[in-house]
Amino acid sequence: MALLKFSPMAYIKYYALNAPMILAAFVIFASAFNKDIKGLVFMAGAVIIMFMGQFMSSTLGRKPPKNIDLEACNMFSSSGWGFEWSAPAPNALFLAYAAAYFIAPMFFHQNFHWGLLGILIVIMVTNAGFRFKLLHCIRTGDLVLGVFFGVIWGILWYGCMAMIEAQHDGAISLTYFGDDSSGDKCKLTKKKFKCRNI
Repeated sequence: MALLKFSPMAYIKYYALNAPMILAAFVIFASAFNKDIKGLVFMAGAVIIMFMGQFMSSTLGRKPPKNIDLEACNMFSSSGWGFEWSAPAPNALFLAYAAAYFIAPMFFHQNFHWGLLGILIVIMVTNAGFRFKLLHCIRTGDLVLGVFFGVIWGILWYGCMAMIEAQHDGAISLTYFGDDSSGDKCKLTKKKFKCRNI
């Protein structure tokens, strides 16, 4: 019976390359557990930017590098974006959108989560490193375009959702890090101060 060989680099590579799918699954499950729609709102923005990215890729017409590892770079498609065209880089587009969407409310509300910031940066750098240096999925320009469009869309999508929240005076919560997470909501009514645990 052969023993499984532990290879840290194999695990790092697996999680780095699958980071967009893991992140998407996490926000959806977090929304289900927290009984909110924040993850669905995040994923709606992600679906929009990925469709826009696919359209931009054929419009820009940038060819992938000659030494691309097609099977590793494109796990879910066999033509189009990633095979025939490489810009904007799909993983960079998604991860930059996610980072901007999560970081924008932190700056806006001065509610920083340093651990999440660090994790997002590590995920983006390792994913880009593996896709750029190891698998040759993308060129520098593809990466730059993916990050650029992803950040722009993440900030715009967050701004739209924050405006919807503001129109409803905080009655709905669509974005992350905008409300106080203590769970205690208090208000003054008829000279009595009442709190309820949410």
